[in-house]
Amino acid sequence: MHNKAKSVTIFDVADLAGVSKSTVSLVLTQSKKVSDKSKQKVLKAIDELGYVYNRDAAAMRSKRSNLIAVVINDLTDPVMAQLATELELILNNEGFQAVIVSSNNNVEQQTQAINKLKEYNAAGFIICPVTNTCTQWLDTLSSQHSVVTLMQELAFSNAPCVLPDYKKASHIVSMHLLSQGVTNIAFIGSNLQLRSCLTLQHGFNTACAQHSISPLNAIECGENSALSAKNAFAQAYKSTPAINAIVCANDIIAHGVLASINTLGLAADQRIKVVSCQQVKNSALLDDTLTSVAISTHEIAKRCLLVLQELLQNTAPPVKTLVNVNLQIKESSQ
Repeated sequence: MHNKAKSVTIFDVADLAGVSKSTVSLVLTQSKKVSDKSKQKVLKAIDELGYVYNRDAAAMRSKRSNLIAVVINDLTDPVMAQLATELELILNNEGFQAVIVSSNNNVEQQTQAINKLKEYNAAGFIICPVTNTCTQWLDTLSSQHSVVTLMQELAFSNAPCVLPDYKKASHIVSMHLLSQGVTNIAFIGSNLQLRSCLTLQHGFNTACAQHSISPLNAIECGENSALSAKNAFAQAYKSTPAINAIVCANDIIAHGVLASINTLGLAADQRIKVVSCQQVKNSALLDDTLTSVAISTHEIAKRCLLVLQELLQNTAPPVKTLVNVNLQIKESSQ
């Protein structure tokens, strides 16, 4: 059967649209250098002729596709899922084709996914690295491809990283608590040795030092889940019932802590103040009473795009880009 789409060429489109071949090429590559009027003529001609643009062939000619591989460490995490959505929208709006995959917090799956995506001649990689990602492996990848990492910073890596200002997040939320005169305060998080969690603890400890307070021992959850946080806090409270304030790494952990506190049946004068260093946007798990720090996934995605574009233009972006955060005070810390 004759395939009409394959028999139509870019010259046919240009003739029907009454424009040059170069104008058609600009429209096909989603360039902003063509007027809306010419663009509409070209798109109409493409529809009428049934022309199909062979992006694989174009990528071979240019030695680079418009494909951007987004490798997320955990798509079950609400923050990461939201970030993946923002990245897809922003990249597609700029003429890239985002392909999103999950490494399921597994180093081997992360490596396999990226090796497979290399075969498709991806223009760049955006990676939320899993725990224990090797810095040397990442630097080797970034020396051969345009690579941006998100949310987690690998120590001493040369790959540019975009992440929230974790230190500021924990510092401002801890200062808010300490300004109310709390003295028995602790930090709780999962994987306390993770670089982002260490940065959160640094901000927390700095705030405590400014108020001349010695914080209680940090509490570690087995995993980043409300149930794990609930059990970890219950155990910590048994050994330290004097605790009167808790700084949580994120809203998910805070939800578990609040659930644990609710089972204690504390009197009003024994109330434990709870805050979170990272808000989980639109989470159905939490009510609207938690004091937390808002981190914009949209802003992180925008900054990531700017860094990626610099890499693709062979300019040197900053090694680290910190995205600002904002404290939102609610009932849980009052």
